[in-house]
Amino acid sequence: MPTYQNATANAITFNGENWAPSETKPVDFFVPPGVGLTQTNENPRVLSPTLASGMLVFADENDPPVRLDIGDCAAFLGSFVVKTGSIELRENYDDNDVVITVTPTNAFRVVAKRTEIEAFHITPLSEAVVAFNISRSGK
Repeated sequence: MPTYQNATANAITFNGENWAPSETKPVDFFVPPGVGLTQTNENPRVLSPTLASGMLVFADENDPPVRLDIGDCAAFLGSFVVKTGSIELRENYDDNDVVITVTPTNAFRVVAKRTEIEAFHITPLSEAVVAFNISRSGK
């Protein structure tokens, strides 16, 4: 299991585990940077649950489409929320794809195997701001 040390003068709690100042302990989950713990051993390495996340900003419908590859995982959870405007979302981008219009009142979420969906293609239908998250899933 990866091992983390609390090198601060204060106690740190993350994911239900507590580290006293100077305490080192192995855990079976990923601890992201910024928690305040120092990784002292990464083996066996625990992968981050997040494959991709962020915000896409499109000026208008003439902006080029964006392709988001799923990455290395067996299964994933994909979530797309449009803050303003609207987008067209396709899975894999082939002739058999279902085209989904995502708007502020119609978010999109899917749990799938990577063998089913390898990438998402996002095309703006107008000026749009889109939040997305693609995470590993135990499906």
